[in-house]
Amino acid sequence: MNTPRRVLVVRLGAVGDVVRTLPAVGLLRQAWPDARVAWAVETLSAPLLEGHPDIDRLLVLDRRRLQRQIRRLSPGAVGLLRDFRRGLRDFGAELSLDFQGSFKSGLVAALSGAPRRFGFDRPWIREGSHLFANHRVRLDPTRRHRVLRAAALVEAAGVPPGGRLAPNLVLGEDELERGRRERRRLCPEGAVVALAPFSSRRQAWKRYPLERWKAIARGVTERGASLIVLGGPGEREPAEALTAGAGERAAISTDLDLRELAALIAACPVLVGGDTGPMHIAWSVGSRVVAIYGPTDPALNAPFGEGHRVLAPERPTSRQEADRFPGISPERVIDSIFQVLETSTKETPP
Repeated sequence: MNTPRRVLVVRLGAVGDVVRTLPAVGLLRQAWPDARVAWAVETLSAPLLEGHPDIDRLLVLDRRRLQRQIRRLSPGAVGLLRDFRRGLRDFGAELSLDFQGSFKSGLVAALSGAPRRFGFDRPWIREGSHLFANHRVRLDPTRRHRVLRAAALVEAAGVPPGGRLAPNLVLGEDELERGRRERRRLCPEGAVVALAPFSSRRQAWKRYPLERWKAIARGVTERGASLIVLGGPGEREPAEALTAGAGERAAISTDLDLRELAALIAACPVLVGGDTGPMHIAWSVGSRVVAIYGPTDPALNAPFGEGHRVLAPERPTSRQEADRFPGISPERVIDSIFQVLETSTKETPP
């Protein structure tokens, strides 16, 4: 099989999904260092990929703007789609890799004109995306981590097995230094624990209960560490409720862009959170993670790499259960935080 000169990566969606695809793209770059790699991605996650050494070009789909145009029945929607398709075609991919497995991602791969289109086969896809692929990859029936699924796709496309599969979200040294300065500004004393308690409203069922988060915040500061609660726009009020009883060692950060957030997380030795974007950013920048799981399966979605702690029920719970996190008490989370802190080598403020 000839080495492709131009490869299109298709992973449009959420932050965590994009982060979990990066190690496989690293394998691709190791095997084919002279290939040009483009990544089709939506606006939300695109900043994480800017300037990445494994990616030569970003093809950004502004999904929210497109949806607004469609709702208004505006002809601008046609223009947005035409421009995006033109970018795909101009790149001239010889090979496309659909890591997402949805109708939308399969369509993007097909619109690229790539003659070789690799995607997952049923039942590892949805919405018929396999119909757009002319090379359909079947996985073994065991529950396989999503990072390893992505690696299986690039290996099926011709990347030799055995390459180094590693977290590789890349930040510049100036960004990392700004993250360290922000951490010191927020928490000038003690070991720093980042809390990522929130999720999108659409996935509110992933959220560990607020009252338990309050107990964790109090417990962390009472045992001598500092903490930073991470949130996004509109989450200042619940963050303040969470830290109300945690004292002066508790700080809040809800106004950072995505790369600034990643740099701040990189400056913290431990992050605690559920199956959300900030948690996946944490392992991808080398921070240790204490991950809290309930309705999602850690076999598929746990932090990737060594040194993390996963707290989960014996089986994934239902989204409708009264307690979606049985057996995961605040005390258990706090003990796990300090066990991970003891083994972390990441710098803490003087």
